[in-house]
Amino acid sequence: MPRNGARRSVIAALVTVALLVVPVACSDSSTPSQPSPSASAAPTTAADCAASAELKSSLETLTNVNPVQDGTTALNTAITDVKSSLEAAAASASATLQPAVASIQTAFTALETAASGLTADTLREKAPAINTALQQLGTATSSFATTLTQSCPGS
Repeated sequence: MPRNGARRSVIAALVTVALLVVPVACSDSSTPSQPSPSASAAPTTAADCAASAELKSSLETLTNVNPVQDGTTALNTAITDVKSSLEAAAASASATLQPAVASIQTAFTALETAASGLTADTLREKAPAINTALQQLGTATSSFATTLTQSCPGS
């Protein structure tokens, strides 16, 4: 039974991240949490917006993984997908999006570290660190989604 408690903690963390990401990512209006980009900031390009939208999508997929139902393989696959889209977004990020992408990178690195070597047998042991990392990633993702909405209308 203690193993179920750890799984519930991971599920709760994933649900928390989903609740943080989805409302912000899907809202039509946004309240700026950061100052508007200055006139000297590099403009956001279509490629930049596409890579960032892909990152947002992969982050949303990660938040929908249920390790108990889907298995730890699904969680590890979602982490790998985020890593790939994060690398692409970081490579193309305009000056406007760079700080938000960097924040995602920092939080995601913590999640990768926490989930390193994750198996069904180590889930209980790793659940607290994964939970903390997912909360940090949720905060960074929320900020990123706001910045993306401001910089890339329609994203």
